[in-house]
Amino acid sequence: MKRFITAATAVVLAAVAFSARASAPPVGPLPRSPVITITSYVQEYVAIALPHGQSGLTWRAAPPYSARVVRPFAEQDVGDLTVLVYLAVRPGVATLNFGLTFDEHVKAYRAARYHVIVRPRPK
Repeated sequence: MKRFITAATAVVLAAVAFSARASAPPVGPLPRSPVITITSYVQEYVAIALPHGQSGLTWRAAPPYSARVVRPFAEQDVGDLTVLVYLAVRPGVATLNFGLTFDEHVKAYRAARYHVIVRPRPK
């Protein structure tokens, strides 16, 4: 039994180590783009629609990101758009940056920036 637990532990540790190495590198410097401001209230959803990239280009989140204010909720392709939905969790300001990259490469060909202001719910 002890041998089985040791083998199972080794498999789990190897899987965790592999997944840590398999993550994509962060998006590099973003090209200039306009900043869109969105105002919302706590516990409401914020949807961001990004156009599909050309063959092989995908939108990836770029740092910095404030998970204390908004959190990812869902992502869906709708027609020729990628719609990202975030949940506003507490009052504050969050900046969401996205870069259009080829596969998981660092270079961003386009950028989209959103300034999300989350306010307390009105009483």
